[in-house]
Amino acid sequence: MNHKLRWIGVIALFALVLGLTAVPAGAITLESAVVNAQVQRDGALAVSEQITMSDVFHGGYRDIPMREGELIDQVTVSEHGRAYSYGGSTELGSIGDPGTYATTHVGDALRVVWHFDNPSGGPRTFTIAYRFRGLAVAYNDVVDVNLNVWGDAWSASLPSLHATMRLPKPIAIGSYRVWAGPVWVRGVVDKTPAAAILQATSVPSHQLVDLRVVFPRSLLASTTGAKVEPGNALAQIVEREKADYTAWDRDRRKIARYESSLHTWLALLLLAFGPGLAVVGLVYARFGREPRVDYDRRYEQEPPSDLAPALVPALTQERSGAGTNEFTATLFDLIRRGRYKAEHVTNEKSTWGGLRKEQVADLKLTQGKALDSPTPWENAVTEIADPIVGEKGELLSHFQERIAEDRAKNAERFQEFTSSVKDEIVKSGWYSNLGLTVLLVAGGILLLVGAIPFFYGVERFRVNAPRFNDVAAIALGVCAVISGLIAAAAATKVPLWRARKKPAQLVAVRWSAFRRYLNDFPRLDEAPPASIALWESYLVYGIAFGIADRVLQAAQLHMPEELHNQSSIYWISPSGDLGSGASAFAISDLSSGLGSAMSPSSGGGGGFGGGGGGGGGGGGGGGW
Repeated sequence: MNHKLRWIGVIALFALVLGLTAVPAGAITLESAVVNAQVQRDGALAVSEQITMSDVFHGGYRDIPMREGELIDQVTVSEHGRAYSYGGSTELGSIGDPGTYATTHVGDALRVVWHFDNPSGGPRTFTIAYRFRGLAVAYNDVVDVNLNVWGDAWSASLPSLHATMRLPKPIAIGSYRVWAGPVWVRGVVDKTPAAAILQATSVPSHQLVDLRVVFPRSLLASTTGAKVEPGNALAQIVEREKADYTAWDRDRRKIARYESSLHTWLALLLLAFGPGLAVVGLVYARFGREPRVDYDRRYEQEPPSDLAPALVPALTQERSGAGTNEFTATLFDLIRRGRYKAEHVTNEKSTWGGLRKEQVADLKLTQGKALDSPTPWENAVTEIADPIVGEKGELLSHFQERIAEDRAKNAERFQEFTSSVKDEIVKSGWYSNLGLTVLLVAGGILLLVGAIPFFYGVERFRVNAPRFNDVAAIALGVCAVISGLIAAAAATKVPLWRARKKPAQLVAVRWSAFRRYLNDFPRLDEAPPASIALWESYLVYGIAFGIADRVLQAAQLHMPEELHNQSSIYWISPSGDLGSGASAFAISDLSSGLGSAMSPSSGGGGGFGGGGGGGGGGGGGGGW
């Protein structure tokens, strides 16, 4: 692929992402333009622009820039030889009498606005003619006429541009100079004794095209229509045009050389990923690694502290919130502590589409005793459970459908539960979050450092003739932005930047050992707990950890039946299997079901040279 096209593709991609290539609604379509300029004997230019455009319905306009000392007069508008009459509004978008035009000054430009009626929006060809005074510069030796035959304010591309600049009178071809530019515009220039002719194709939007003719001053009869400057200028003009071409050629070769170098791409990859990954690595090494504590046990056989079940998973997993497992564990903890009474019952359940019925184990909850100083998250659970339990009690297997009956209110109460847990975690001061601040600051700096050169390069970028400095600015900007995005992405990975403080780390390690014990308990050859309180704490914390099925499996294997009969949260199926068998619910199903119920909702002459930046003319236009 041509190196120029590669860079065009890269810039087009980023322009698309940033919305820089959006086309405004109602944009016109340009078909062709023919510009004829006659240098008169006094140095003034008689300019005629024949512009064919479509997708216009009521009006068109041209903004023709003027520099200090320049003047435009004798303006006319016509269509296929039919002259428009002067009058009407110069407001863009206005609907005026067809066949009229008017002029006004907008900043340093003369605006020409004309009105017509074109219901189909098909192609229409308009001719805008005017006299340009003060554009040609008369030196002692030559007259320099540098006209922008097409301006950089046009928002649409131009398929074909034909421009002619006629001399005051014919002269030998070798006696005058012609340049057209910029060099990257696709086109050719021809010279005849009477005129310089430019033909360009596929002119991009916002692309200026100039035609420059330098001829002996002796061709003018006077300089009343020109700007007069002392001294000779031919040598300086030629040198400046050569310098423009040399600069373009130097950038072109430099870009090609760097683009084809493997070292360039390796350096860009290093710049794109190196700083971001280095920031992430340093943040993890300094802030994300857990402090060392003096603890080497694999298992804890009892809860290592009286930490509430809603808080334990957050501590062991370095989270700052809670979910449905913690909610369900809190509900069972309230049962264990007597806030609700639980009675072992059986319930009839239909299976096989109602063809079969079987007795399943269930728990019936009724109101119990009030707790001393309940926590905010416990209050949130009771606000959901109390209306369901009521005075007569309710089966635990019915909780999901009962919660769903008032989904919106219960969703708010569940949010209160999660918020109060989060507040308690923040108040506990378990974690050091300084690493997050470092990541965000570093990521922001990298994004800012990347955005500045990127937008600078994009603003100056020439699609058809990239400058090396612009390409380098864009490439370096993109690299810095990628590194910034890496740092920003790392901010979403809590273990990379968050670490427990040393006292909390010791507690977390012990709770992790207790979780490991609950998970491995069914296959451990150890004596089972002798107290019902310890068995019930196993189940409560097992629910919080999301491994309640492992605790129930351990109870089925090791829990004495007499202890089970004393428990308010274990149940026996009709088949006699302890804590398992045919039951109306499973803990995991209950937890996920409660979460679903509490969710807010479901589911011959010359070529193009250095050029660029001619005087006067140009500008842009449009229609509506």
